[in-house]
Amino acid sequence: MIWLNIRKLESKISTNELSDKDAFNYVLAFFILSALTIGGSKVENGWIQLLNIILLTLITIWGLNSAYKANSDIDGKDFLKRFFAINWVIGMRLLLIVFGLSLIFGIIVVIILKTNNGSKLEDNPIKDWFLSIFMSMFQVIYYLLVINSIRRLKPINE
Repeated sequence: MIWLNIRKLESKISTNELSDKDAFNYVLAFFILSALTIGGSKVENGWIQLLNIILLTLITIWGLNSAYKANSDIDGKDFLKRFFAINWVIGMRLLLIVFGLSLIFGIIVVIILKTNNGSKLEDNPIKDWFLSIFMSMFQVIYYLLVINSIRRLKPINE
């Protein structure tokens, strides 16, 4: 895996020397970095934040490796093309579901705040636990949907 030398990477791509496994390693690295940054956001408690980062990173490694293996079990071809196309559609579907759930959750929070004379939820550690559990479950569901979709694909006949 090339880390900093863009010219070397461009040369490898131009001469068709970048294998699917090499490309997978770049995708895995990108998603791990994403999990590390997303896992640390929105959580105020340091221990919960650390747990969230570890969980999301482990789920990312498991999910991408499982998706890659599912693709290899079919015919091992075009992993990135398949993964990103499936990722887009599943991502859009889940985004709509999350928006709907967020709207419902927001209404519930407003009702709770009104009944508690406007006390704040920011200081409540349950909020951080709920957010961490929700993010982890959401990511596991996402990867399971991607993996199952890849498994339903048919081999490419040349």
